[in-house]
Amino acid sequence: MYAYGLSVYRVCKVLATFLLKVLFGFRVEGAEKIPKEGPVILASNHMSFLDPVVMGVACPRVVSYMSRDDLFRYPILRWLLPRLYVIPVARGAGDLAAIKAAIRTLQNGMVFGIFPEGRRSRTGYIEPFKTGTAAIALRTGAPIVPAAIIGSDKAWPVGKGPRLRRPIRVVFGDPIAVSPGKTDHQSLEALTQQLEAAVTALLPPEYHRKPTI
Repeated sequence: MYAYGLSVYRVCKVLATFLLKVLFGFRVEGAEKIPKEGPVILASNHMSFLDPVVMGVACPRVVSYMSRDDLFRYPILRWLLPRLYVIPVARGAGDLAAIKAAIRTLQNGMVFGIFPEGRRSRTGYIEPFKTGTAAIALRTGAPIVPAAIIGSDKAWPVGKGPRLRRPIRVVFGDPIAVSPGKTDHQSLEALTQQLEAAVTALLPPEYHRKPTI
């Protein structure tokens, strides 16, 4: 199944790469910062329906993601998504099984992609990160590679159709080393704040959250 799934993944990646470059002038910076082997967590901002595809194309390795489980109800997606290493998760249900599946993915030495905001931003700015990414990292010891997706919100805005020729760019930052440790509130918050700062630093100022008054 893994070898068969890998061939499907590669075909889809070649097609997606071609389309992103032709339609959106897709570019990647810093992909060499992603460890070439071993477990890795890719953590990025999230502003568009396109983002999982964009990150999968940008990363030179296979990336596994979580996605809402209702997508698996459609026959074609039910066949395709597992072959793209997508993990179903029940939205808003605190799906422990999905978290365990993500941890197993990392324990198997794969790359796991996640959007720490928990949903697509509707404001045009990066939103506060949730602690789930930090919890997975602290339980596995997997390094976190911060990433910024720039322009996908303009290329395919939330609630609207695609707008061609709007450039999309992905920038990867330096990995954040993580040692397995306690997942107490203080540890989770500290790592989450470090990660949010790292992703924010990769984004242009126009994406930075406006300070509250």
